[in-house]
Amino acid sequence: MRKKQPTKSGFLYYIAGTLLVFDWLLIWFVGDSALQVLWYLGWIILIVGIVLIFLPLFILPRKGKVPEGKDITHTTTIVDTGIYAIIRHPLYLGWILIYLGCILCGQHWLIVISGIAGIACVCLILKQEDRRLVERFSDNYKDYMQKVPRINFLAGVIRLIQKFKQVKRGNN
Repeated sequence: MRKKQPTKSGFLYYIAGTLLVFDWLLIWFVGDSALQVLWYLGWIILIVGIVLIFLPLFILPRKGKVPEGKDITHTTTIVDTGIYAIIRHPLYLGWILIYLGCILCGQHWLIVISGIAGIACVCLILKQEDRRLVERFSDNYKDYMQKVPRINFLAGVIRLIQKFKQVKRGNN
């Protein structure tokens, strides 16, 4: 049995996760919620981020045709419906939103620095994930990349609306 080699993204996951825990702890110990409106906005963004992180756990096992007993990283098909018709990586967008939420809730320079470092790690992971998925699904994933933005939710919604308008015009 071949021993699995550690990957760059594995290390980045470790760093990103550690920074997220660090940010969360900093909110409670050094956070300053002087601007209440930012604190409330931060919590809203945190909740949206948590929802985006958990969505793939429910969608990918069914729609990605994950083999029995495997985790969601073992999808056998590209999922391009639901949230995946709007953005390619809802889980990573969720991570980024949680960092942003922590920054807004904590309102402390240390949380800002740690949050930006965490967001940078997630962005590097995103690029590696796209490369991995191109290797796995080849041209099908490249086509999907052309149709659906990586994490830009607004652009994804606009593209989806334009697609529906084109389909509607074609049916008339």
